[in-house]
Amino acid sequence: MKVLAGGARVFGPEEGEGSGAAGARSRTPICRQSGAQQLAQTIQEYGRGRAAARAHSAAEEILYVVSGRGACHIAGFRYPIESGSGVYVPAGAAWSVENPSDEPLVLVSVCCPEEPAQEVVEPAPAGGPPRRVVHERDCEAIPSGDRHFKLLVDKDLGCRQVTQFVGFIPPSKAPFHSHTYEEAIYILEGTGVAHTEQESAVFGPGTSIYLPPGTRHCLENPGTAAVKLLGVFYPSGSPAARYD
Repeated sequence: MKVLAGGARVFGPEEGEGSGAAGARSRTPICRQSGAQQLAQTIQEYGRGRAAARAHSAAEEILYVVSGRGACHIAGFRYPIESGSGVYVPAGAAWSVENPSDEPLVLVSVCCPEEPAQEVVEPAPAGGPPRRVVHERDCEAIPSGDRHFKLLVDKDLGCRQVTQFVGFIPPSKAPFHSHTYEEAIYILEGTGVAHTEQESAVFGPGTSIYLPPGTRHCLENPGTAAVKLLGVFYPSGSPAARYD
C-alpha cells in the first residue's frame, strides 16, 4: 500500500487483509483498518459450487462481476450474473453466489457501512423477484469532459447509500479536482498514474484506490488504450460532480 497526500491510498493487486467471505478466496484492501471511513472493498474469487448464504443486518452490499459467470441468489431469488454485471444486495437480505463451472468467478464487493456478514438460512422466495441486477452493456454512456461513465447500481435499483459506476479514461490527464464523497476504485483494464498534489503512484489491473472526501487528485492515462475502472462512492450521487 502507498499512502498519498490527503489520505489517498493505492493498493497493489495482491494487497489487502484476508476476510471471511463464505466459500471464497478474498482480500479486503479498503476498510477501516486501512484508513477508510464507511466503505469496505473486498475482492472475492469463487470456485465451483454454491457458497453459504450470508447477510448484513444494516449494511448494503454492491457487487460487480470482473470475470466468470454464474448466479447470485438474493432473498431466495436466483439472478444470472456474468462479467460486467452489477448487483445490489439490500440490508438484511440473505444472499449467496453460485459458480457452475471450473472457471473462477471473481467479484468486487463494496459494503456500506462496513459490517461483518453473518451466515444465515436462505429463505424461500416470496412474490415476484425485484430488480437487483444490471449489466453495463445495457447502460447509457454519460460524457464527463473527455471521459465517460456508465451508472450501474444506484437509487434506480433501490440502493440508498452508494452509487456504483464503470468509468473510461482515454489517454489524457485530468485537472486536479476533489469530490465531496468517499470513493473506492478498482482498476479493471489499463495502466496509469494516480496523482495527489504532492505524490503519485502507478496503477494497473487489480489495483485498488481509496479517495477520502475532499482529497485533491487526478488520474492520468499516459498510454494508448483506455483505462476502465469500477467506482463506488458514498454518499450516493453523480460521478460527474467534482470541484476543481
